[in-house]
Formats: sequence, C-alpha cells, structure tokens
Amino acid sequence: MEVANAVPAIIGDAGAESAFEPVRLLAELVDAAKGEQRHTQPDRLAMSEITRMPDLFQPRGMSEKHIGDLVRAIKIAGELDPLTVLAIGQRAILVDGHHRIEAYDRAGILADIPVKYFPGTPQEAVLEAGMANSKAKLPMSGQERQDYAWRLVLLGKHSKAEIATASGASTSQVANMRTVKRKLGQSAFGYQSWWRARLDAQGGADELSEDDREEWKREMAGNFADRLAKEFSTKLAEKPEIAAMAFDTYFGRRLPELVQVLRAYVAEDELGPSDEF
Repeated sequence: MEVANAVPAIIGDAGAESAFEPVRLLAELVDAAKGEQRHTQPDRLAMSEITRMPDLFQPRGMSEKHIGDLVRAIKIAGELDPLTVLAIGQRAILVDGHHRIEAYDRAGILADIPVKYFPGTPQEAVLEAGMANSKAKLPMSGQERQDYAWRLVLLGKHSKAEIATASGASTSQVANMRTVKRKLGQSAFGYQSWWRARLDAQGGADELSEDDREEWKREMAGNFADRLAKEFSTKLAEKPEIAAMAFDTYFGRRLPELVQVLRAYVAEDELGPSDEF
C-alpha cells in the first residue's frame, strides 16, 4: 500500500499556497502525466500497486461503520464494485473508492482488486472524486460538501460551475468562498474548514451565530467520533450494552442529560415498545 507523504507546513520561501498539500499533489500528477504512461491497464491490481492521495481525492472523512459494512459484504460476495483509478506514469492513483480499498485491506485481500480507469486529466479526476462521493450510498454531509468546495477553491484550477457540480455547493456560495480566499490572502491555505475561514474573514466575531455554532458542534462531534473509531473500531457499535455501561461510568450524574439529548437522534419508528428513555 502506497500513501502519498505529507509535507512540512512551510517550504522555504514558496509560500503557503505551494505548501498546501492538495496543490502540491495536483502539480506532481500534472507533471507526471506529461511523461510516458503505462501501456496496459489491467482490470485487477494488487493493493501495493494503488497509490492513495486522500488529501486530493477524498472529499469526506472515513466512516468506520461503512468500512465494517463493506468488509462484511466482501466476505459474502467476494468483492465490491471496481475502484476508480487514474493511470499516471506506471502508477494507478486512487480517485474513488477509499472506503472500499480500506475494507479490502482489513479483509486481508491484497491482490486481484477490481479497478476501472478514469480517462480524463488529473484536474478532471479531482472533480470526478467529488461527484462520485455525492452520488455514493454514504453521501457527504453538508459540512463535507462545503469543505470540499473550499478545498477546490483553494486549488484554483476549476470554474465556479465545476466546483458547484462536483461538491454540491451552490454557485453563489462558491463565489463567496472565492471572495473569502482573496480577503484572507496566503493565510487562506491554512484553513481546512470553510466555516472557520469565513468566520476569520469576517473579523472573528466575539459570539458565534447560530449556524456557526452548529457547524462548530458538528466539527467537534466528528473529531470525537473519529477518535472513538480509531480507538475502538466497531466494538462499541457491536456491543451496545457494554457501550452503555461505559457511558454510565464516564458520564456519571450527567448520564440522564445524555439520554435526553439522544432522543433527538432516534426516530420514533426505531424504538420498540420497551425502548423508552
């Protein structure tokens, strides 16, 4: 398994834009695409032959639950839909299928992974990654769509309409993002989160608006969920009784407050007759 390496936050005097990882990766691919390309494009590759560049081609975060579902699907069906890759030189760059390749890895399948090839340029492949994730069974959240649109604005290689189509953001919002990018200047490349960039461009309001506060809560919740997933994988989800006991110990006297908040996240038809809080 080959994964593109990160670069330091600042590279000499090149500035923040050249140190922005997606910009560096896209420039690398565009340059490599000018050279000799692989003569054959086999429809099955080994894991080691597929290069992952999530900073450029993965518009959303990884879901441990989705990966677990895919692992189970592999064990039942043997394989999943082909990954989409981009042939650059002798490499196959993963464009779409980051959850699927992770599922293959965890299922211990390291060879004969089905792939299909994207016929366009590296710049077009970046847009394809966004559009594919918008149509996936695990669609991007509103925040992920906005953050991906912001990433494309920072890349500076695509039109307003192309960014809107790839990310699902509106053209007016993309225009607003371009304005914020100009206002922030080189410091814009230090923001991975659109709402944080927008807030600072407005001068950093002393009090967050209701929408900004909701964005902040979603971002914090996503970070906590990622940390839980890395620590426990799917163990908590597979053992709800043990998870409840752990929460009882962790929350202590505030457990009833958590239970009340959780009511909003459970649909009425998902509760059985004995599942009352």
